[in-house]
This record gives sequence, C-alpha cells and structure tokens, in this order.
Amino acid sequence: MPRQLLFVDDEQAILDVLKALFRPAGCSIFCTLEGREALEIVKREHVRVCFVDLRMPSMDGMELCRRIKEIEPSATVYALSAFVEAYSAEQYREAGFEGSFRKPFKIDALLEAARTAFERQEKLNPPPGG
Repeated sequence: MPRQLLFVDDEQAILDVLKALFRPAGCSIFCTLEGREALEIVKREHVRVCFVDLRMPSMDGMELCRRIKEIEPSATVYALSAFVEAYSAEQYREAGFEGSFRKPFKIDALLEAARTAFERQEKLNPPPGG
C-alpha cells in the first residue's frame, strides 16, 4: 500500500511547510485548503492517513473527520490546530480522531504519528503475497 498523506489546512503556508517536511520521508502528499476537496481526495486516492485543521471556513475539522471516516473507516485522522483545547478528548474520539497536535507543532511528533499510522495500516491491509 503506498504511503499517502493528506493535509487539510486553510493556510497555504502551513501546507507548504508540511509538504516540505514530509516529502523526504518518501510519502505521496496531498494538500488542500478546504474540506470538500479533502473528501474528494480521500474518495479518489483512498488516502488513509490525514492531518486536519480544526478551524476552517467551509467545513470544520470535526465534521471533516466524521465524513472521512464514513468514506474510509480505517483511516487514521489527526487534528492539527492552534485550538486543540477547544474540544474534549471524548469529542475527538466521537468524531473519529486518533489524536491531536497543537500548532506550532513539533515536526518529530508528526513524523512519528504518521510512521505509526502507516505501520498500523500495513498490518491491517498487508500487500498481496506478503
């Protein structure tokens, strides 16, 4: 299974930084500024590891996470926001988030979360003949 990541944030500068940080990790990276396009990417590309901003204009991250999980129930979705304290741990679980990261984020923590998510995905969906 290809290691594909989706980043959703309404700030292009954040997406540019994330893309630059994750590209050396050998991932295919998809970025978008809004939720509707994120859902189309998940449908089309079957992306199963996502980092989602919570506060966006057209669809907030809580709703986006719920809808991603409807499309790809095994997706691993992390919240990435300056406002992670706005919700309780129970609200994150109910929406389907695996965890949350506060901006400004620690790069190593994001890389480790993605690595762990990919390993878990690969155990759940081993390649044919593997």
